[in-house]
This record gives sequence, structure tokens and C-alpha cells, in this order.
Amino acid sequence: MKRLEPITSSRALDILNKVHFFDTFSSIEKEIITGFHSHFFLVKKGTYIIRQGGQDQSFYILLTGKVAVKRKDSHVILANLTPGDFFGEVSFLTERPRTTTIISIEDCIVFEIDKATLNHLDICIREKLKDNIIKVLVNRLDKLNETIVKLQQTAI
Repeated sequence: MKRLEPITSSRALDILNKVHFFDTFSSIEKEIITGFHSHFFLVKKGTYIIRQGGQDQSFYILLTGKVAVKRKDSHVILANLTPGDFFGEVSFLTERPRTTTIISIEDCIVFEIDKATLNHLDICIREKLKDNIIKVLVNRLDKLNETIVKLQQTAI
């Protein structure tokens, strides 16, 4: 991935203000995040951002564009993600190898968060990031539970 060169703080702030993931963050907190210039990436269409089985442990927040989630043993798209969605959280949280492949389906801008970056952030920002991740993971779990119930009902 190509790091964005250069991106002004005002441009980065403008992008963050349009992404719902950051709705609960104050203007000052968003400005602090935009100070991490080296963690903003421009991703060209067709780029593999994450490869299943990989050992890296960053997670990414999609700021612009779209990406697809796939398994390496299938051409089936598990999900299409849009701005405000995040990916890579499983390896980030569990330190396990990557469980899926993420490929850009159009040009994107992503914000990468690794453990070192997270540790350098103010505790309020860290907690908001964690809270947002938890909310999304709980929503995903609820949807999976609903799917299981529907599948069980159709199997009867």
C-alpha cells in the first residue's frame, strides 16, 4: 500500500468528519488522529490489503472506497465494506493469523491502527475506538445468531 503523501490535516479531518465510525469523537480527538500521517494509506483498486494466513496484526478503518472480504479457498465474497467499516480486528485482538483476505474493489483510503499506535493515543480516544469495535462485533454476532435461528427453522 502506498502511504498518502502529503495529506494535510484539514483534508484528513474532512475525511474523518464524513465517516460514521468517528461520530462520537470530538473535533480535538479527530485532530489528534489526523496527526498520525504515516498511518493513512491510499489503496489502489485490486490491491490485497490483508491476505488470509498473514501474521500482521494491524486493523484498518475504511475511510473512502470499498473493499471485499473473501476466503482464499473461495471466490465467494463474504461481505462488501464501505466507509466507516473496519477490518483486521480479529488478528489485532487475538494475535492469530489473518482469517480472511481483504481486497480493494475501488480506490480507497484506509487508516491503519497497530498496537504501538493504539498505545500512543490518549486513553479517551483508545476507549472510543474499543467501544466502536465492540458495538460492531456485537451487531455482527446478533446477525449471525439470527441467521442460525432461521437456518434451524428451515431445517425442521
